Amino acid sequence: MDAIDLYQIHCPSTEILEQLAVFDVLEQLQKEGLIRYYGVSVETDAQGEFVLNNTKASSLQVIVNMLRQKPIDQMIKLAEQKHVGVLARVPLASGLLTGKYTINSVFPENDHRNYNQNGEAFNVGETFGGLPFKKGIELVNQLEWIKEERISMPVAALKWVVQQKGVTAAIPGFKNIKQVKSNLEVFNAKDYTEEELTRLKDFYWNEVHNHIRGDY
Repeated sequence: MDAIDLYQIHCPSTEILEQLAVFDVLEQLQKEGLIRYYGVSVETDAQGEFVLNNTKASSLQVIVNMLRQKPIDQMIKLAEQKHVGVLARVPLASGLLTGKYTINSVFPENDHRNYNQNGEAFNVGETFGGLPFKKGIELVNQLEWIKEERISMPVAALKWVVQQKGVTAAIPGFKNIKQVKSNLEVFNAKDYTEEELTRLKDFYWNEVHNHIRGDY
């Protein structure tokens, strides 16, 4: 390749963002033809809005999923107005929305779902979308209905993400070919109705939002 299509910086601190120097470098690389577009992965709505209002970034990578809906109403809407693409990361809430875990599940020592459950290593919002693990399991159990006409729980969760206005694409993780194929089933899954979307939005604001931790 002669140039990187989209070069994204990952989760810089607010201080680094506000200094703006990194964007001078990115724009110089763009002028030199080494990158075509650049974007920023952010951890908070405030960071995302700063990038949108103060830089020429072409994309934002944002934590958004069925259990983390707050960015949709403001940050993602602003991105859409400014024609900035949004890549939804942590779309399955670190696996919570796969429905395969229980409150007794244990993760390996080197897995952030083990060592960062309470933000011990980095922003707590990066792990389970900021939810305490056991509370997350309780909430997901109330969402079992979403998979009834949508193949599986993870497919249903991803379908919700890509159906959100202003979201360009979701970037789920995968460990094997089977999971890749499962992720791609989102294109065959039934769309959510307006009534279902409203039900899920109400569920988030009434049952989920107040349990999310971290500066988001």
